[in-house]
Amino acid sequence: MKINLRNFPAEGRDFEGEDPVDILDVSDPEYRFESPVHYRLHAQVLGHALVVTGRVWTRLGVTCVRCLKDCEQAVEVRDFVVHREIAPTEDFADLTENLREDTLLALPQNPLCSKDCRGLCPVCGQNLNERTCSCANQAASADSQRVGDGSTGTPWSALDRIRITRK
Repeated sequence: MKINLRNFPAEGRDFEGEDPVDILDVSDPEYRFESPVHYRLHAQVLGHALVVTGRVWTRLGVTCVRCLKDCEQAVEVRDFVVHREIAPTEDFADLTENLREDTLLALPQNPLCSKDCRGLCPVCGQNLNERTCSCANQAASADSQRVGDGSTGTPWSALDRIRITRK
C-alpha cells in the first residue's frame, strides 16, 4: 500500500481497500490465505512524520492442532500503528512491509477449530468432537487399578518396568 504525500490535508486521510495475499510472501503450506489483506486506515502528517492507525484483517485456512481438521480463522490487527519520519521531498510512503509484518505477527501459533476442541483420542485416534470412544473410560479404569509390579496400565507403564543398574 502506497500513500501519496503530496497535497496531504492537515486533518489527514482515510484509506480503505485490500492488497493481494502475495504481499505476505508466505510459502508455508500450513497457512492457506482465503482472502486478500483488507485495511481501513487513517493517515495524518504531523510535522515531519507520517502517523497511520487503523485495522488490518484477512481470512486464513489452517489445520487444527488438536483434531487435525481443516478450519478457517480470522487474522486481525485491530491496533495497526505506523509512525514514520518523512523527508520534505518525499512524495510517497510505502506501508506494504508494515502491513506484512503486523499481519504475520498476528498469525495463530497453535490454531484451533474452536476454543473447546476436544482433539483426538490418544489411544484410537477418534475425533472426540464428532463422537466419544470407550478408550477414555478404559484408560481411567486402568489408572485406578494398580498392577502387581506397581505400574498403572497406561501407555507409559512400560517405562515403570525398566530397571537401570549403575556400575
